[in-house]
Amino acid sequence: MIDIRYHVATLVAIFIALGVGILIGSTLVGGDVMIEQQKKMIAQLESQFDDLRERESEMAEENQFMREISRHYEEFSKAVSPPLIKNRLNGYRIAIIVTGGQEIPAGMLNSLSLAGARVDSTTVILPGIQLRDSNLLIKVCDFYKLDHNTPPDELRKMLALSAAAIVVNGGDASVREFLEGNNLVKFDGDYGGVLDEVILMGGAHDENYHYPASVDAWLIRSLQNYNKNILGCETSRVKMSYMSTYQEFDMSTVDDIDLTPGQISLIRAMEGETGDYGIKATAKKFMPSLPAEYLKGAFK
Repeated sequence: MIDIRYHVATLVAIFIALGVGILIGSTLVGGDVMIEQQKKMIAQLESQFDDLRERESEMAEENQFMREISRHYEEFSKAVSPPLIKNRLNGYRIAIIVTGGQEIPAGMLNSLSLAGARVDSTTVILPGIQLRDSNLLIKVCDFYKLDHNTPPDELRKMLALSAAAIVVNGGDASVREFLEGNNLVKFDGDYGGVLDEVILMGGAHDENYHYPASVDAWLIRSLQNYNKNILGCETSRVKMSYMSTYQEFDMSTVDDIDLTPGQISLIRAMEGETGDYGIKATAKKFMPSLPAEYLKGAFK
């Protein structure tokens, strides 16, 4: 669609240029030969313009059809997913960390609940992580006893390590108070209990939240040092994907967690079917396999 519009704009510009050329040519040259040639060119361009306009209309109809098909596939997936995932994660205790400024999809939370998992805590990295305020920079440096010239990325690393410690073992109360009080990290839920999985939800629409190397990577390293299972995910339409960063580590990823197939992939990956799932170029497979015994159990 974008290419066709570009070509249409180009043709319009050519029409204008030819019109000006005819006017100038008839004024300066006065001959009929050049004018006839330009008229033929205009006729050819008009034909191309009509063809492109027709193709654009066809593509608009095709896009609408594909949107409808996608919607029906999503509705179908929602209809069949409950028996596929129900009670698959009974007793699992999970922590969720959100780093990219995105909302946790309701379908993801519903799927985890239906699977029998319990979300113990939700930790959200807040806008203060940008560290653009000079006073906040000094505060963070002083809190961690670092030089005031410490680069922001190094400070974000320290904040990520602190957040990971709180997620895993509750951390120090003064650290939690500092992070929350300075709009750096929000903590909600029960911390310090035994966790079966930590779900890291990245991906960003806003560059102000885009710190996969200095926040997410250090969260992952720290959580892995605590021997925690981690799964990285993001929604299907983020402007800035974190999948390539997550895939540098030994962890499963799901890049379409807002869609039902992605939520099924999440449950299967947590069951042990590890991999990189989804619809983006970084995915290795659309979904994990569904074993025969899994399907039999679903339709009893």
